[in-house]
Amino acid sequence: MLAEHNMNENFKWLETCQLDNKEKRILQGMYQIPLEIINYVTDIYEQSSYDDDELTGFRLLIIHMPIKLDANLRYTTRPVSFLIRGNRILTFHSGGSADVSQKFADMSDWKEENMTVNTFLLASLSDLFELFMKNVSYLIKERHKLDELLPKEMTNKNLLELSYLQQTLVYFSSAAKSNVDAVKDLLRSANGQALNSIEKERLEDVLIEADQLMHMVQLESEVVDKTAQIFDSIMNNNLNDTMGLLTIWSLALAIPTVITGFYGMNIDLPTFGFHYDWIVLVIISVILIVLLVLAIRRIKRF
Repeated sequence: MLAEHNMNENFKWLETCQLDNKEKRILQGMYQIPLEIINYVTDIYEQSSYDDDELTGFRLLIIHMPIKLDANLRYTTRPVSFLIRGNRILTFHSGGSADVSQKFADMSDWKEENMTVNTFLLASLSDLFELFMKNVSYLIKERHKLDELLPKEMTNKNLLELSYLQQTLVYFSSAAKSNVDAVKDLLRSANGQALNSIEKERLEDVLIEADQLMHMVQLESEVVDKTAQIFDSIMNNNLNDTMGLLTIWSLALAIPTVITGFYGMNIDLPTFGFHYDWIVLVIISVILIVLLVLAIRRIKRF
């Protein structure tokens, strides 16, 4: 998708999403963007970064945003790129997040008379980080639900959701940290230092938002990791108890086999002189099993 928005007399915004080959050729021909840069900004595995190329005049900022994979607590992150040259800004995203797509749709209504490329960029970053924060808040609420549910129902489904949550927070933590680094690079760059006082103050506010988001994700990730460790210990203890119980009963059930097995051998064995010798053997087996269980209980192994 290619959609050009004439925001005002100061700048134009070209919105792109899921570019096909034809649209890439349009960017190369009409907008004079090298294919190398197009492939770079559309790479879904590209990390957050800021790059300022003085030779070509391009400024590129890439941040990562959450993408929900399915109905469970499974998320990943995908890049959202801002490519700036002169009075034109281009945005690139994969379209995998309906929330991100809606944010960009809302941005098309920002046709303020005094808005510039820089103010548009900073306002976009602020809105996107706010959206990221909402996703983190949702995960925190779901984690609280799991905290209440797991002690009551430690099912595979609930444990799987906990593992999804743990994995998601790993992605979020990496994305939030790299976003902070990218915004810091922007602030330290020549273009960042050339911003006017209002724009620089807004950029510093954006950096504070990104930093708060990073610490929020890191804290939640630590909480979930500790929770996962606790339930992992509980499951290991339950497994040990189960294996211990099975071992004990295996030993107990082996006693009748050992006793009666002698009567299947070709050796002389004493008999009790009546047709119900097997009853005596059963009684002996039961007595030995009881003694085994009592002995194990006495040493507190059962």
